[in-house]
Amino acid sequence: MNEKILIVDDEPNMLRLVGLALEPQGYGIAVAQNAREALDKILADAPDLIILDVMLPGVGGLELCRQLRDRPETATIPIIMLSAKGGTEDKVAGLKAGADEYVVKPIEMRELVARVEGLLERVGRLRAEQAPRAAKLISFVGAKGGVGTTTTVLNAALAMAVPGKTVLAVELRPHVGSFPILLGLTVSKGLGELLAMEPRSITRHEISTRLYAHSSGLKLLCAPHELSLDTRIESAQADAILEAVSGLADVVLIDLAPYPLAALQSALQHSGAAVLVVEPVRDCIAAAAAMASFLRTHAGAGTDLSLLVVNRAPMAAPLALREIQEKLDFQTARAIPPAVDECARAQQLGLPLIQLQPDSFAAEAYKELADQLLSPERKPS
Repeated sequence: MNEKILIVDDEPNMLRLVGLALEPQGYGIAVAQNAREALDKILADAPDLIILDVMLPGVGGLELCRQLRDRPETATIPIIMLSAKGGTEDKVAGLKAGADEYVVKPIEMRELVARVEGLLERVGRLRAEQAPRAAKLISFVGAKGGVGTTTTVLNAALAMAVPGKTVLAVELRPHVGSFPILLGLTVSKGLGELLAMEPRSITRHEISTRLYAHSSGLKLLCAPHELSLDTRIESAQADAILEAVSGLADVVLIDLAPYPLAALQSALQHSGAAVLVVEPVRDCIAAAAAMASFLRTHAGAGTDLSLLVVNRAPMAAPLALREIQEKLDFQTARAIPPAVDECARAQQLGLPLIQLQPDSFAAEAYKELADQLLSPERKPS
């Protein structure tokens, strides 16, 4: 048992007595003597349960309880309210303010411990039942810019977005992205607003209000729509975003910039699979060698690494898939055949290739890629 409990009471003796009753049960105890101190501690390190006295100096316990229920990041923390007032109206006021339980002083400590244990067990059971299924996160990063990473993400995501499966594509990039251009969207919200927030404020709710719903059913979180020298993705922000989006879809595809930034490192730690996108030309493969080394160093222990060769245009002497695979030391490799005219028309119309020409060789290759990424046991070599 390692749940953290915050006790909020202006009487030092009550803080001591409640702490002495709970600490032997294995709970971590923190204390506060007023609402301001309590709120600061809650926002810095959210407790698993709060024991809150009604009578506090300044902002009272009822008002603090209402404030906590109004904030998305604290709205579900269980609260046991303590009070010397035991009238029916007092109890009703406490429960209406958002308390889960209302206990009248003087308190029998064994009863308080039992209430704490029961409430934590009940809340834990409900959260387990209501918890969203963790998404499969798949990261895509190019060996360099312009190799077709974003096009790959969108086409693979659309292939995965079948009825009954929620798919989310995320441009985890600090600069202007390409989702809107490739899909013919006008962007007014997205990642840029999230990057102005503290990591603890980046919740599933905040992200869900900034998603676009494509006509296919695919959901999108677009990169900032304005250029700014000050825009960057800090590691804690990337972690918060990735943890939150994991609860918003069955599958999340992450479009990453081809640079060793905090967002890339964070994505690799969270992802079940990572795809390195290259072109079959020597300068790109040279750049890919450095990125491949970075992926191996920073990917999580269970992350499946694979290689995708995108033939954006017919070439007189492209490097063979097997040769690229051996040079970069990847066990799994796939290829997308050239489709120059189709891709140009798709971009002009704001309609991905997999929708514009679903029976083309390239579209079929994107579908196969999607199937293989969702079924790890089907790994071609």
